[in-house]
Formats: sequence, structure tokens, C-alpha cells
Amino acid sequence: MIFVNLLQQKPLPSPTQKEQPVAVATAAPQVAKKVVAKPAPVKKPAVISVNAKFEFYATRENPSLPEGSYQMQGRFDERDGRLQLGGLAWIKRPANYDMVPLSGFIDSSKEKFEGRIEFQGCKVFTLKRLTDTKGSPIAGRWRGQYDCTQGITGLTLTIE
Repeated sequence: MIFVNLLQQKPLPSPTQKEQPVAVATAAPQVAKKVVAKPAPVKKPAVISVNAKFEFYATRENPSLPEGSYQMQGRFDERDGRLQLGGLAWIKRPANYDMVPLSGFIDSSKEKFEGRIEFQGCKVFTLKRLTDTKGSPIAGRWRGQYDCTQGITGLTLTIE
């Protein structure tokens, strides 16, 4: 009888024989790419809140007017240049004077502010920018005049 061993066996190393290391091919380590997300652009608000100081005084045409001043608060729409301001609190109030609201447009160069005074007996105002200051895009000192029942009146508007 003949038996055939069909199984192949790897010979076991003898105790005196050392096992040879087997070279194993390894891939180079992968370096993870760091993905840096760009921050979304910060959008400026189209409508911003502004504070201002309204100072009125006599003019050459109307020298007998008293001086007065008050704080104003409002909003500026950068899309169309519209600025609306309303009286907030008196700083120096002459007798028989009331705060008047300003509503108008600042031109694209941000150098001229014109509009109407929404108050009985008042008409228009015109201001030119004298200085720029930090703060809103229209911050600074503006000077001009307005026309109400007391006549042409000097106006300095300081916008924060």
C-alpha cells in the first residue's frame, strides 16, 4: 500500500537554525492634508445706528438767534445714503425752542447732506462735511444751515 501525502508542509526550523526575517513591502506613511476653511466674508450691515449732536446758532442773516444743542439718534442706510435723525435729549435748550428731526440724503462722496426738516414751519437744510472721524462711514463734523419759522439758522451736526 502506498500513501501519498498531498499536503505540503513547511519544514520547521531546527533549534539551531535562525529564522530569516521576511521583507515586507510597506507603503510610505500618508500625510493628511489640512483643509483650512476660509471664513465667510463679514457683511457690513446696510443700515447702521448713529448718534449725533445738533448745535444751532445765529447767522449773519439772522444775528438775534439764541444758541442751543441736543443729542440725536437715528439710522443711516448705506444702500441709498438716507439718514434719518430724531431728537433725544437737550444739552442746552433756549426758551420756546423744540427739537427738530432731520431726514435727507448723504451724497455718494459722503461730503454733502441735504434734506427736509419734518417739523411744522420748517423747510430744508444743507450741510457739508468738515472733518472725518472714526466710527460710522459718515462720522465727523458737518456744518451748514436750515430754514424754519425763526429764519435761516446755523447748524453744526457732529455724527459719531
